[in-house]
Amino acid sequence: MAMKDIYATIRQSFRDILDARGIHQKTAAVDVAGPEIGDAGGLPRGAEAKLIAEFEGAAGECSTSYPTAFSGTLAEVAAMDIENNATERSIYIAVLNAVMNKYELADDCLTCREADKARCADDILHRYRRANGSVNFLLAGYQPHMVKALAEHFPLRVLDLDPANIGQEACGVTIEDGAAAYASAAAWAQVVLCTGSALTNGTIHDYIKLPKDVSFYGTTIAGVSRILNIRRLCPYGRN
Repeated sequence: MAMKDIYATIRQSFRDILDARGIHQKTAAVDVAGPEIGDAGGLPRGAEAKLIAEFEGAAGECSTSYPTAFSGTLAEVAAMDIENNATERSIYIAVLNAVMNKYELADDCLTCREADKARCADDILHRYRRANGSVNFLLAGYQPHMVKALAEHFPLRVLDLDPANIGQEACGVTIEDGAAAYASAAAWAQVVLCTGSALTNGTIHDYIKLPKDVSFYGTTIAGVSRILNIRRLCPYGRN
């Protein structure tokens, strides 16, 4: 599936939800947990803030390098240019998650509590050990607890887009540039676990297309994982 087809599928699915419930003129609001950046620019490459959308008492999240607050109708959201505008794409995904959460079309739409993050990494580790034994493991998107758990049991490479992380060492693993090292890491890996924010930074197609065991983690991709029928691991997410 090409990237344009991924966006088209997401847009059609959101329109179908609005049409089925007649909720085009209902409103949603999006707040920024972190520095707010408008259309003129974004955070440094790879750095992210979190958007938190609210729709009729339900919440949805999106991690993005283009965080901007929003308030408006679902029809306005549905009309956003998610293919070419990263700011609008981020708002759209946060609101989509909130709407799907409201109507119980997606699960685990809110980030787990801090105390659960180490447990999450251990649960994910055990899933992969049971299913795969020892394999070349690629973690796309630096997450400290996951690196700690995975590095002890797998040959591990870690990719990230944030310059603050690239080149740093974690648990004996050097974090590599997610753009420059993607091709070699993807070819090397037998198993891939990718951050759901690949959806908002536009790299999700690079991982969906891989002919190997690929899963996604986090809340950004909560709704779209259902729409695209892709595997998502988020054992301690909340609604």
